[in-house]
Amino acid sequence: MHKRLFEAVAALLAGSLLCGAASPSAAVSQPYLRLIPGVPAAGYFNITNVGHDPLVLTGAQSSDCGMIMMHRSSTAGGMARMDDVSSVTIARGQRVVFAPGGYHLMCMAASPRLRAGGTMKITLTFGNGTTSDVTFHVVNARGQGAR
Repeated sequence: MHKRLFEAVAALLAGSLLCGAASPSAAVSQPYLRLIPGVPAAGYFNITNVGHDPLVLTGAQSSDCGMIMMHRSSTAGGMARMDDVSSVTIARGQRVVFAPGGYHLMCMAASPRLRAGGTMKITLTFGNGTTSDVTFHVVNARGQGAR
């Protein structure tokens, strides 16, 4: 009986360790979605690789957005531009900031349910096949709302 109990506990612990190894090594902070009527909403956050290997962010999705795209804004020669980004690699210990004027998520068709002061869930997808659910605070054009 003790042997079976020991084997069951060992199997549970091994499963827990495998699940932990499969989760992304990302720490996300300050997530918010800027909601402006009539234009795609923009998602901003900080993401830090707290693991030992490079981390590759490959996309995002949410039931509150028709489609989410990753973009990077830049200015060169006085001209502003915004480019699609297929992935963002985050080196071990590195932090990447998704902020106005740089990397950001674009929620192409925000749900009419979204309101400043509310929240929404966005699932970040990584190159190793793992995902991470992040709660974003919804703010208006002036950045007002629950944060």
